[in-house]
Amino acid sequence: MTTVLFVLSLFVLFMLVVSKIFETKVKKIGFLSDLFHKGDVKIHALINHGISKYNLYRKIMNLFLFDFLPSYLYELIVRLKDYVAKKYYSAGDDLRGRRILRSNGSVSFFLERLSEERPGIKSNKV
Repeated sequence: MTTVLFVLSLFVLFMLVVSKIFETKVKKIGFLSDLFHKGDVKIHALINHGISKYNLYRKIMNLFLFDFLPSYLYELIVRLKDYVAKKYYSAGDDLRGRRILRSNGSVSFFLERLSEERPGIKSNKV
């Protein structure tokens, strides 16, 4: 790792010396600095664009994690609670012998079964 940093810094120093020689040959003092300044403007614009996108997606993530997700999970838990309560009460009613009323609402299934005559049971009919 140290060797890589050394080679990289040596390359940068070498490029600075070459750029200084190039400036003295071209006889324009601000040529490379103007070129670097144009590049700096583009780099700063790119960095600002990246920062704005980062902040935008961070806000979207915060909204998703702290607003949408808890409310969605709460809805799912409420639905699950209602489903479990419905199953619990229907199982309890089935265990105690109660049944849900028929669709016409006239008599429950349990009472209807009691009113039917079963074979083998004596009735008190005359």
